[in-house]
Amino acid sequence: MFDFFKGKSKRVDEVIDLSVLQTDIHSHFIPGVDDGSQSMEESISLLKQLKELGYKKVITTPHIYYDSYLDGYDILYKKLEELKLKLEENNIDIEIVLSGEYLLDDDIKGRVEKNQILSFGENYLLFEFPMRNEPMGYEEWLFDLQLSGYNLILAHPERYTFLNNDIKKYSKLKDRGILFQVNIASFSGYYGENIQKVAEKLTNENLVDLVGTDCHGQRHIDALKKSLHSPIFKQLINSGRLINNKL
Repeated sequence: MFDFFKGKSKRVDEVIDLSVLQTDIHSHFIPGVDDGSQSMEESISLLKQLKELGYKKVITTPHIYYDSYLDGYDILYKKLEELKLKLEENNIDIEIVLSGEYLLDDDIKGRVEKNQILSFGENYLLFEFPMRNEPMGYEEWLFDLQLSGYNLILAHPERYTFLNNDIKKYSKLKDRGILFQVNIASFSGYYGENIQKVAEKLTNENLVDLVGTDCHGQRHIDALKKSLHSPIFKQLINSGRLINNKL
C-alpha cells in the first residue's frame, strides 16, 4: 500500500472525466432553504457547470435537522418545481431529484414513524453525523433505520473528527452495510490536509462507494475542479467501485 501520509499527492496533468459518474447524490441547490444556494440564479449557474462537467442527474439534499420542516416538505417541492422550470427555460438538460441530508439525532426516529423521510432510488437515505462529537447511541439509530428498510449512505465520512484516526471504526460501519460517500473536494485539500489524507486512506482501503459534490456554492465547484488533477481521485474513478451511475 502506498503511504500517502508522508506528503501531498502529486498533481496529474490529465483532467479526470466526471461523466462516468452520471449522478451526483449530495448537493444543496434548493435556493434559500439552508446554507447552500441562496438564489434561483445561483442554483442555475451551479447546475449549468455540473452539466458541463458531465453530470446527467443531480439528487439535491437540503440539510434536515431536528427542528426543520416540521410541517412537511411542501416548500421544498414548490421550489424544486420552480427550479425545474428555470432549468428548462435555460436549456439545461439535467435531471434533478429531491432528497435530504439528515442529521442523525433524536428527531430522526419520529420522522421515520411519520413517514417523513425523503429517500431516493431504492430507499437510499443520506445521513450525516455531528462533525466533532460522537453521538450517543448512534448504532441503535442506524439499526432502527435499516430495520425500517432504508439503505444508508454516510455523507463525507472523511470529515468526522471522532472517526478520523481509527480505521477500525470505519470498517465497523462498513460491516453494518453502510455506504460511504466521500466529497470530491476533499481530494484537493479544500477541507484541510488531514481530511484529504483520510479521503485518500479510505480510497486505498477500498471503503468508498460513492462520491458527491456537496455543492453549496461556487467555492465547491472551484475546489471540485482542482480535485480533477488528483491521482488518488483518478485511482478511485478508475477502480470500478463507485456506484453513482447506478442511482
